[in-house]
Amino acid sequence: MRRRSLLTTQDLALVALEFRRAIERSNLRRHARVMSRFPVGCCKQSSQLLARFLVTELQVPLVTFVHAERGGTVGDSWQSHVWLSVNHHYIDITADQYPEIEAPVVVSVSGGWHTSWDRKRHLTYGEMMNFDRWEALRFERMYRAVFKALQPTPRPRVHVPLRNAGPPAEPA
Repeated sequence: MRRRSLLTTQDLALVALEFRRAIERSNLRRHARVMSRFPVGCCKQSSQLLARFLVTELQVPLVTFVHAERGGTVGDSWQSHVWLSVNHHYIDITADQYPEIEAPVVVSVSGGWHTSWDRKRHLTYGEMMNFDRWEALRFERMYRAVFKALQPTPRPRVHVPLRNAGPPAEPA
């Protein structure tokens, strides 16, 4: 994965998809019950995890959070959602919890499906990553679990003896 501050839409989509798959492979459910139904109800925590990865591992500047709401009118249920904003891109790794989205990751240039959300608030990285002591410990365990799942697993070394090799040759 490239380490640079300005990632293209394709770069961001690949990073987001790889990170989402790492969440799915990880033992994250052991550390936070809220993640047990991933992606349902996990948008804030998932966005926090991805934001930390983008900022600390890829040195992406100006990662912000978007907290939005929709519905709440007569006959329309209220919903809230959180996703990331990076260089005019929206990155959402839990959008498929909503029935109108099928893709596991949505990366768009400040638009698309995310325009259907009202009452958007932009929050800084510092505002969203401000934890009390216990939340910080739990978040650190969650992040380590996902980060471990991001690392490629080494292939086991297998020693296969040669068949019919016979005894070693005598030196001449």
